Amino acid sequence: VRPGARVLDGSAPTLVAVAEDADARHLPDDAVLRLPRAHGGSGLDLDALLAALHARGVRSVLLEGGPVLAGAFVAAGLVDKVVGYLAPVLLGAGPAALADAGISTITEALRLDVTETVRIGPDLRVTAVPGPARKEN
Repeated sequence: VRPGARVLDGSAPTLVAVAEDADARHLPDDAVLRLPRAHGGSGLDLDALLAALHARGVRSVLLEGGPVLAGAFVAAGLVDKVVGYLAPVLLGAGPAALADAGISTITEALRLDVTETVRIGPDLRVTAVPGPARKEN
C-alpha cells in the first residue's frame, strides 16, 4: 500500500497484511499484520492469514485484489463463495480472473453452482459456490 492511499484515510478500520520481513514503516503500527511467507517464498501464508483474522473476530473476507490473490486462494482451496459481475460490454485483451491457481485443464477446473443471479441496472451479479469435486475416470 502506497503512502497516502485512500485505504489508509482512517474512514474505516484497515488492516494491511505484509510479510514478516517487509518494510512497512510508512504504515501505522496498528494497521499492520505481519505474517510468514508462503512455502516457496511467494506471497503470504494464507492459512496463517486466516487464523490471524479469525483471532481478531473476522469471520468473512472479501478478496478484491486481482488475479494473483484470487488464484492463490483458489489454489489453496480457501474459496467458499464467488461473486462476479457481468456487464454487457465486450473488451479486447485483458487480465485473467485467476493467476496461477494450479488449474491448467478443463478437467481440473473449479466447478461452481450458481446460487443467485441479480440484475443491477444493465449488469448481472452472479453468486456461486464451489460444487462437489468431479471424480477421476
